[in-house]
Amino acid sequence: MRSSRGHRHYNCSHIGHMKTRAIILLLLLLLPLVPAMAQEQEEFEAIPMTYQKKNPSFNDGDANDFSKWVNEHKNYPEEAKKAGIEGRVTTQFTITKEGKLINVRILRGIHPLLDEEAIRVIESAPQIWKPGEKKGKPVDVTYTFPVIFKLTDLGPYTKDK
Repeated sequence: MRSSRGHRHYNCSHIGHMKTRAIILLLLLLLPLVPAMAQEQEEFEAIPMTYQKKNPSFNDGDANDFSKWVNEHKNYPEEAKKAGIEGRVTTQFTITKEGKLINVRILRGIHPLLDEEAIRVIESAPQIWKPGEKKGKPVDVTYTFPVIFKLTDLGPYTKDK
């Protein structure tokens, strides 16, 4: 629209709508950032001590005591020695809330002879476990545990058949 003097006149409501739309668009773009900023703050909060977990203990010791017991009682199969088979058998087992070792299985084996020996020695361990705890209550805890068979390391902890 032109005035009698040739100047343009803009409809003020049109400019107002454009400003409103720009503000709304900006808010919509920034809105997803607000929850993300709140989550970042929550991640850095301290965890109360009551949520700490206590691992099971073997013979009143720690995981090293069980590892030592396994090494003292495993038998390196003669056939595996002669064939030069060595390596790590990765096992998994659970210590129940009653302190019992159960569900021994192979996660990653090397050879059936060494896999069987790893299961045998773990299952033959005395049931002298104290259960793990969470929030002060006994809980089942699943361990991933390596049994290492090394030919050059047939030291004092390994018994031969």
